[in-house]
Amino acid sequence: MKRRVEQCIEAIRKLDLDSLLISNPMNITYLTGFREAEGYLLLTAGADMFYFTNFLYQEEAKRVNAWKVIVGNDNVFSLIGDSIQHLHLKAVGFEAKYLPFLEYSKIYEYISGSSCSLIETIDLVESIRAIKTPEELSLIKKSIAISREAFEYILQIHDQASTEKDLSIEVEKFLRLKGDSQIAFSPIVASGKNSAFPHYLPQEVCLDRQFFLIDLGSKYCGYCADLTRVFFWGKMPPLFRTIYDTVKRAHNRSIKIIREGIKAKDVDRCARQIVERAGWGKFFGHGLGHGVGLAVHELPFLNHKSEEVLKEGMIITIEPAIYIPGKFGIRIEDMVLVTSKGGQILSGDVNQ
Repeated sequence: MKRRVEQCIEAIRKLDLDSLLISNPMNITYLTGFREAEGYLLLTAGADMFYFTNFLYQEEAKRVNAWKVIVGNDNVFSLIGDSIQHLHLKAVGFEAKYLPFLEYSKIYEYISGSSCSLIETIDLVESIRAIKTPEELSLIKKSIAISREAFEYILQIHDQASTEKDLSIEVEKFLRLKGDSQIAFSPIVASGKNSAFPHYLPQEVCLDRQFFLIDLGSKYCGYCADLTRVFFWGKMPPLFRTIYDTVKRAHNRSIKIIREGIKAKDVDRCARQIVERAGWGKFFGHGLGHGVGLAVHELPFLNHKSEEVLKEGMIITIEPAIYIPGKFGIRIEDMVLVTSKGGQILSGDVNQ
């Protein structure tokens, strides 16, 4: 945790700030290890940390030795404002993506009589989070292993009498028992034509007699996994095989070009060109992938606009897809570690 805080302080100083007010709970967890983050963390360029919370979380928060806990049961924003003035802070960064306007306005109201300015920052902590430490990699690998076990479990329990919702519930129970009490996200079980909806909600309909798609992710010690597989009953029909092979080819080739220093949009382009040349480009409408860590979707994002450069230690998903409305959708998703030598698949081979 100490190194993470040091990196954050370095980033604060580079922006000529004297502090950062952190409101994203995952960023607070990342910097402190406190997983019950329900409050605001003020980190100064001088390495002082103040945590503002309420009565419900004060005892747990006091177990963290790194910060001073300030409890506000009525108006936590006045306490933040008072602390900013008491510390004589002049340039306080805030997380523009995560501090609601109403909360920003309240804090601004309490410092308006001072010479302090609130300055927006975007992805300051998230940029540090994007590169995983060996300890984080180990936890993510465990989360991936549990997710792979869930797919094996599906092979044992699924049948054509199962509904999408039944299977989703069984998968969620498995993931909760094997990993954290939480899960990375609610499992997606999409059968037949329902698989053409990328973020489909499972329904009380029986599994299609040809195939179904499952997108699932465990969470282990706070770290997420995100994998998608397609299950077929017997032999694939010709059109399914054509689409599946196209998606798999885009998946495999894009992973081969992953390495430290390549732009995220170039990896996206590699997969997208394969889908487009096969004539299915208009049916692949989302980005190729995203980072995974404490959040199931975090930096970097791989899409046609992204100027982000991949760096060693990043963990990303690769998930090309083709969705044909009213018919079916095919998506193959794996998690890949970026290294100086290339992309290392963490989630095993896709066997179909």
